[in-house]
Amino acid sequence: MIYVFMLYIILSAIILLFISERNLKEWLFKMTIVSFLPIIGWFLPIVWLKKFIKNRGELFGAYINKQDEDISLELLAIQEKVEKEKELNIVPIEDALVMSDFSTRRKVMIDVLKEDAMQYMEVIKKAVLNEDTETSHYAVTAVMEVKRKLSISLQELSVKFDQNKKDNHLARAYAHVLKEYMRSGFLDDQTLRKYKYIYIQVLHQLIRTDDGDEETFEEKIKTEVEMKEYLHAENTCLEYLQQYPHSENPYIYLMKLYYTTKSTIKLQNILDELKKSTITLSNRALTIVRYWSGGTKYESSKR
Repeated sequence: MIYVFMLYIILSAIILLFISERNLKEWLFKMTIVSFLPIIGWFLPIVWLKKFIKNRGELFGAYINKQDEDISLELLAIQEKVEKEKELNIVPIEDALVMSDFSTRRKVMIDVLKEDAMQYMEVIKKAVLNEDTETSHYAVTAVMEVKRKLSISLQELSVKFDQNKKDNHLARAYAHVLKEYMRSGFLDDQTLRKYKYIYIQVLHQLIRTDDGDEETFEEKIKTEVEMKEYLHAENTCLEYLQQYPHSENPYIYLMKLYYTTKSTIKLQNILDELKKSTITLSNRALTIVRYWSGGTKYESSKR
């Protein structure tokens, strides 16, 4: 029996030396345990392989991380689904800022701040007066940021345009920023008037360089009428008609101008020219012609 025990001690010593990685203190401690508790001592955790325990932990940790990833992916999928549903069932921003609770209003304003705030400028300006102070604060922040960006762009483009007025791409960019700045609501009447004249000059430059599309002509005419520059507006209309003789729009703008200036004879003359033209009129133009021609008389004359 003693031989068996001695063999057990020798084998245990060899195995524990390997397990303890030649650490004599650890080996001695474990040898004491397995010696005083033969066989049973091997089932105690303090005798187990550290590598084995560590690997088990790593495997368990990897398993938990995998579960977390799966849960995260599932939550992400649910979130995307909710976002799509929200987009499909979106409430108009203006209504949300009036009818919703404060937390929803704030969420709406934060979403607007993440987008191009300029396209929501009218709504944002109303939100400045919102009863929820935090929503109002977000709106003021958005307004100030838009104003800052527009001011910087305006200054840069103004200098570049003065240096090279024949650059049509630059002129169009300048005209676009001027238009956005004027409709932003940041300007007092005197400053707005000043920028409208600059806007007219930039549009005029585009027309002079043969880069005046219909929208450019129409923007120039509308701004000149707003400034009560009726003679300039008439010249622009006539140039528009000369440039686009097969479009109904120059005729309509001339008719609007003559109605505004109460030039009855000129209005009738341009109406007659439009009726004699071979232009296929849109419903809008046809309605205008019918009105000024006395209802169905225009159709009767056409037949």
